[in-house]
Amino acid sequence: MTNQPAPLNKELSRLKRRLAKSDMRRVELEHLIDTGQSFQRSVLAQVERAKAELQKLNEKLQQEQARSDRLLRSIMPNSIADELKQQNGVTPRRCENATVMFADFVGFTAKSETLDPLVLLRILDHYYSEFDRITARHRIEKVKTIGDAYMCVAGLDDDPASPDHVIAAAHEFVQFVAQVRPPSLDPQGPLWQIRIGINSGPVSTGVIGQDRLSFDVWGDTVNIASRIVSASHPNEIRLSRSTVEMMTNPSSFEACGRVNAKGRGMIELFCPA
Repeated sequence: MTNQPAPLNKELSRLKRRLAKSDMRRVELEHLIDTGQSFQRSVLAQVERAKAELQKLNEKLQQEQARSDRLLRSIMPNSIADELKQQNGVTPRRCENATVMFADFVGFTAKSETLDPLVLLRILDHYYSEFDRITARHRIEKVKTIGDAYMCVAGLDDDPASPDHVIAAAHEFVQFVAQVRPPSLDPQGPLWQIRIGINSGPVSTGVIGQDRLSFDVWGDTVNIASRIVSASHPNEIRLSRSTVEMMTNPSSFEACGRVNAKGRGMIELFCPA
């Protein structure tokens, strides 16, 4: 067999070496590709886990925001809550024709001294929860409760029918208290009784406080409503002439006495005819 020329042998040897190196590089490249793909899958898995965790956190944040929004709207009117959220503050307002209602329970002080505090709380919650539902149906804003006194107001949106809404709600208050016995109340004992005072006129409104916000309404109209409720009779409604004159049907009420309002003298009272 004829030997191949030396130059050819050298070329073959060089090609073999290059082929060996190429195979080695191919293996290295395949390893790098496999490693890269594995790393990519790992990164994608981490991204998916992070996205899932972020989605959970976002859902939790939305739930907390919704809870905060419900809480905010439970303690102040929707328009005030919206302004507070958008501007981080509320501009004080004056309303010329608001109608304020106070409702308090007859003999509450004596009851609070004899009842267990937990029982007393349940009874008040029973009544106040229904009052909240009634006022919401009649587009009345609850302002606050002070012990046994429940204060609400209508007409902050300049609704001319606000006195009619308040009177309708007052009748439902009286009917509920006179007919429905709280589960915590002694079934053999007498039902609770309520007094209601209503007055109409100008009021100022605003949000007080920084850390603990409180929506409030103040002015002589509020003070007179508070005086009127003290002159009301059990399970009856008393209102001022200013409220009667703003009603759609003022003839459904008649004069029934007077009350002395500090700084305003004697105020004429009206009750259902």
